[in-house]
Amino acid sequence: MKFTPPSRNSISQQMDDNMIPLINVVFLMLIFFMAAGQIRKADPVDIVPPSSINEKQAESEANVVLVVKNDLLFADDEAILLDKLSVYLTTRFENSVSPETFWIQIKADGAMTVEALTPVFAQIKASGLTKVTLSTQLIGKQ
Repeated sequence: MKFTPPSRNSISQQMDDNMIPLINVVFLMLIFFMAAGQIRKADPVDIVPPSSINEKQAESEANVVLVVKNDLLFADDEAILLDKLSVYLTTRFENSVSPETFWIQIKADGAMTVEALTPVFAQIKASGLTKVTLSTQLIGKQ
């Protein structure tokens, strides 16, 4: 019986063949983490919500999300003038599928004062809507 040692080319070919499954796994993991990292939608402006100790979270998605920072106001990621907010909210409420569960979420910057938010609340009140929440972050969480 004649035994011939494997050539360098066959060893190199076997090493290359063993790398293909590893490359496939790494590629699939890369795709997964790229997709999973984009789940949360970004706000139109960067805000740091006020702190809170309340851990209760909303059970459903808000029908309208207002983002407020200084003089900037966004309704559902679109810039809106403060004096047009009441009409916008009334229209969204009238066109909603389930008006009994319609609610508004306000994401305001924690550095804003209550006096700065008063005109926004006045416009919400003028629209006749009463289910409003203010987004906060748990103390110690970022």
